[in-house]
Amino acid sequence: MRSPTAYELELGRFLRSRFGADTKVVRFADDEHENDAFIVSGYDCPYEGVTSYGSVGLSNRDQFSGSLPVRVEILAACASSADFIDNLVASCVFDSLKNGTNIVYGAVIRDLAVQYNASSTLKHVTFVSPFLWNDLNKVDLSGKTIHFLLMLPISDAELDYLAECGIDALEKTFDEKQIDIFDINRPSAI
Repeated sequence: MRSPTAYELELGRFLRSRFGADTKVVRFADDEHENDAFIVSGYDCPYEGVTSYGSVGLSNRDQFSGSLPVRVEILAACASSADFIDNLVASCVFDSLKNGTNIVYGAVIRDLAVQYNASSTLKHVTFVSPFLWNDLNKVDLSGKTIHFLLMLPISDAELDYLAECGIDALEKTFDEKQIDIFDINRPSAI
C-alpha cells in the first residue's frame, strides 16, 4: 500500500476543511490493486443527514474538455443512510484511470450504480457543476488548478434525454422538477 503524495495530502486536508469537523478518509484500490484513490467523507455536510464525498487522486491524470487538458476531482452528496456512495466515487476514478473515461461536465458512466446495487431507480452517473458548495468549483493547490464536478446518479430515461437534448436541458429539467439529489432512490424526472 502506497502512502499519499504531498499533493494528495494537501488536497485531502483542503476537502476535509470544506466538509466540516466530522470527516474521514478511506483508501480504495481496484481489484488488481494497481490503482488507488482516496475518498474524503464529511458527515452532515452540506446539510444535516447528508454526507459529502470527494475524490483525491483523479487530478493526477488529465481529463480533456475538447482539446484543453483539465484536472478534475469528483464530489458527491447523498443521504447519510445510503450505502456505497464512496464506492461509486472511487469507481468513477478507476473508470477514468483504467478505461480512459473522460470525466468532464456532462460525461456519463453507464451502469455504475448497478455494480453495487446502490439504487432501485438510478443506474448511471453524469457530472455537473458542484452547486452545493460555493467554493468548490475551481481551486489552486500545489501549482495545479483543480476543477470539481458533482457526480449525479441518473435513470435510463434521464440518460436517453441527456443523449438527445444535452446536459444543460437535463439540468434545467431537474431544476424545474426540484428533484431530491440526496435520494439515491428518487423517481426519474423524465
